[in-house]
Amino acid sequence: MQLSGLALGATMLPLSATGVQAKKPNAVFNLDFSDPADAADNTATSAGWVVDRRAPEAWTTDEGRLCIDIDETAETSGFYAYQGKKYQDADGTYWYAGTGSRLSYRFYIDPAWETDGEPHESGVWPVLGNASGSISAYPILAYQDSDASDTGEAQFRAYVYESDEDGNFVTDKWIDLGIPKKLGIDPEEGGWVDIEAQLQSFRDGAALKWRINNKLVVDERGYNVFAPSTQFLEFIVNSINFGNDATYYYDDFMLSTPGNARNT
Repeated sequence: MQLSGLALGATMLPLSATGVQAKKPNAVFNLDFSDPADAADNTATSAGWVVDRRAPEAWTTDEGRLCIDIDETAETSGFYAYQGKKYQDADGTYWYAGTGSRLSYRFYIDPAWETDGEPHESGVWPVLGNASGSISAYPILAYQDSDASDTGEAQFRAYVYESDEDGNFVTDKWIDLGIPKKLGIDPEEGGWVDIEAQLQSFRDGAALKWRINNKLVVDERGYNVFAPSTQFLEFIVNSINFGNDATYYYDDFMLSTPGNARNT
């Protein structure tokens, strides 16, 4: 169900269709947040969430969505300005999902962000690993409202690593993506957007293809950093604390492995 571009009144809660992605073959996990357990902490016997840098004030289910309430009293600069959690298998172990795997999720753009005069930024950080299971890189896709963006316009941005023709690390940087017209997104109207990260084979490792509303926005063919990346290990949802009261919504957080995931 496509809800992108849906304008919502200020008194209405953003609704996301729960159960849109029913259980499918090769779904490693499939969180529709209709069950409070989908937002629960990791335990020795169950998959769950682990604090990454700084814990948000609240991390709960709300009408079938993941609701993240930022602690505006915490740090607003440096490493701990990011508040979030990472999703891991039972006992804090990695998922080890190889090339061809796909992470998909939904993110809510609140139209109030464009008129409240306060900055907002939130995004997902897939953690990649090499063949031995060591972390190799942290690609990111984040959304910024116009107050958070350096361009003064709401946008998506991607954190990428550049390599030379031999696959050796050169640099890492943020790339401003804007909001391409093909996505059909109006920040002033807001609504739910569908996002997907596909781990594709490349050279001796892998690269990511990021899609928004089923449109390709980033193809990291030059991605091969520190050690060849070959698999997804874990997934972090991080938001920046700007010192203002902020709430972010996510939904339908699913990891699928090859066979169910297209390899295109």
